[in-house]
Amino acid sequence: MPISSPRTAFPTGFPANPLERRVALARGVLAIERLLPLLWPAVGFLGFYLALALTGVFALIPWPVQALLLAATVTTSALSLYDGFEDFAWPRTIDAARRLERDSGLAHRPISERDDVLVGDDPVARALWDLHRARTLPEKFRIGLPRTGIAERDPQGLRWYLLIAVAVGLVLARSDTGTRLVSAFDSGAGAAASLDAWIDPPPYTGLPLTSLHIGDTSVIRVPQGSVLNLRVHGAPRTPGLAAGNNAAPRFAGEDGEYSSNVILSTNARVRVQVGGHAIGKWNIQAVPDAAPTIAFTAKPSPTEQKATQFAFKGSDDYGISSARAVLAPLKTSGGGHGKPLVVELPLPESGAKTVDQNSYVDLTSNPYAGLTVTGHLEARDAIGQKGISAPVTFKLPARVFTDPLARALIEQRQQLATSDAAGRKIVLLTLDALTIAPDKFYAGKNDIFLALRSAFNGVKNAKTEADIARVENILWETALKLERGGLLSAAEELRKLQMMITAALASGAPQDVIDELLKRYNEAMQKYMAALAANPPAPGEQQPLPPDAKTIGQNDIQTMLDMIKKLTQAGDRQKAAQLLAMLQSMLENMRMTQGQGGSGGPQNKALNETLQKYGNLMGKQRALLDKTFRQQQGQADPKDGGPQGLQKQQSDLEKELEDSLKGMDGKSAQKLREAGKAMGEAQSALGKKDLTNAGSSQNQALDALRQGAQALADEQGQGQKQGGGQDPLGRGNAPLDNSGVKIPGAADLARARQILEELRRRAGQMNRPQQERDYLDRLLKAF
Repeated sequence: MPISSPRTAFPTGFPANPLERRVALARGVLAIERLLPLLWPAVGFLGFYLALALTGVFALIPWPVQALLLAATVTTSALSLYDGFEDFAWPRTIDAARRLERDSGLAHRPISERDDVLVGDDPVARALWDLHRARTLPEKFRIGLPRTGIAERDPQGLRWYLLIAVAVGLVLARSDTGTRLVSAFDSGAGAAASLDAWIDPPPYTGLPLTSLHIGDTSVIRVPQGSVLNLRVHGAPRTPGLAAGNNAAPRFAGEDGEYSSNVILSTNARVRVQVGGHAIGKWNIQAVPDAAPTIAFTAKPSPTEQKATQFAFKGSDDYGISSARAVLAPLKTSGGGHGKPLVVELPLPESGAKTVDQNSYVDLTSNPYAGLTVTGHLEARDAIGQKGISAPVTFKLPARVFTDPLARALIEQRQQLATSDAAGRKIVLLTLDALTIAPDKFYAGKNDIFLALRSAFNGVKNAKTEADIARVENILWETALKLERGGLLSAAEELRKLQMMITAALASGAPQDVIDELLKRYNEAMQKYMAALAANPPAPGEQQPLPPDAKTIGQNDIQTMLDMIKKLTQAGDRQKAAQLLAMLQSMLENMRMTQGQGGSGGPQNKALNETLQKYGNLMGKQRALLDKTFRQQQGQADPKDGGPQGLQKQQSDLEKELEDSLKGMDGKSAQKLREAGKAMGEAQSALGKKDLTNAGSSQNQALDALRQGAQALADEQGQGQKQGGGQDPLGRGNAPLDNSGVKIPGAADLARARQILEELRRRAGQMNRPQQERDYLDRLLKAF
């Protein structure tokens, strides 16, 4: 039976036939047996070098010595590999087949000769041949483990010494294993270098700096635009820096001191290295600054004084820097469109993260007054990003002019502002007609006539929008002269000063500037009240007040002005701005009454006297609380007589309150008796020299006195300083210091002054770390 043996190689790749897979596996075993003896010398050299590194020896020897050891190790390893691989050959398929036959105990080479081909086409011979092949191949094959032959290459047993050395090194290194292994190939240039790293957020965020710690693997979130500050000390050469896609300037410096600053505009994996050794790595996420949001909380509406009330709220992640309303006429009668009107809305606090307020703006002097407009709000943050609200449509309030000529001038002014060229010609003709027969219609009013002729010539010769604006101003001023008194101009001056004070408080203006503005505001208030009294509403114009409306007198206004000044001097400008806004809100919605003021009858007079009595009690209790606070801080006045003296004063107050309660009942009496009980507890605590609990009880007594006085006013049903009614805005008619703005007492103001002085003292101490002084400076900016 002739047979041919082509001895073809197995196909490459992973074989599909089980026999071929076994042969491929045997070939791999043979490759391992041939490679391990060749690799052993190089592995041994490197292994002993790394074992030496694990013991920490390289930290004790100079780098040149370590470099020589490393060079010798690498050189000998390379030479041994070169020598070993010079005659190396990969095992052949036939070698793998015969290895599989030996390990499986197969005779007659059934695997290596399986590709022999039967010569001839005799079917009987082919069947016998196939039967022979099937019988000689077993169902299972066995492959032995690689026989490395390392023992023959290492007769001295150095491999066991290597294992022992590595084990000892691992025990000595413990958790420092990774660092010591890296040091085996490190020049050590970064070992002596130290790194200080911190991130300064943009100043407008008001956030403190972020210190970076070596080895921190967490994601560090900072505002976009923050500055990464890096300071390297003791570096023998210029450090390297990688900061992702951020522009990373090279380190600058000399004599081992280097610095670099990176503006973090995008996310970055920061790496600082010296001589190839990383001395700092961080994963920093630059969080973009979101645009502010703003929205109307109520539709803009007119006040009693014809100002426009803008109620809105807004927010920004780092603070709103400005807010404004943008208004445009819905339609005009003169064929024009009218340019948008931008109204700045002052904020009580610059950079507030949330804003929820009412702003009052007098737009009656604007030509669009009386027109229906569409408007939206815009808020901007410190980097100029803008948020826009949904638009609303409303009608702007307008002053009611009773003088016929004043009304005509206001109509022409509005026509001029909203007309195109053709509409302005109509205004020109109207102004010309209004100045006919000056001797007859303007006798004794030469200033009015001259103003109208000036307006006529202004329209006739106008070439720019600024020329038209000057004419509009002439017409407005002339209409005001024709109208009654100086009430309108006084109210306008008051609003202007209120906006100036609010802006000054928000921008951190000096205290002398604030004091001067408050002085001018006080003077303008006196003029406004005088003008209001001199121009009472005509019969039929005055609307009846609601039965629960609040009446406010000039003394109340002066009290609020004094408190605003005290708050600014104490450094609490935010509360001062809130109180000023509350006062302006009252003035905008105040009506001048006739015959229904605060002194309208014996019953009201008696109530005022009673409320005044409890007001005096509250003042005494507040003063006593202030004394207790000063004693607690070690700043007591010797005249107070210590805790015993305060105990005597508290006892006198309690007795005075008890005397006033004789014959009283109802809710007010109950609240006032609670005040008496709290006074008794404060008296007992003072007797024990327990100033902390005494102050707490005195605070409770003060709150109970306030609630009792409010309840008394409710029961009497009066409108002056009572708690049950509402002012014309619909607010709860509580005492002035309980109307939504918590006004601090003397103790609070004293404490605020102490904190402010302490901050200034610490900020001026040059021996404090620069980082701490920078933080103190940021705190002081709030004041």
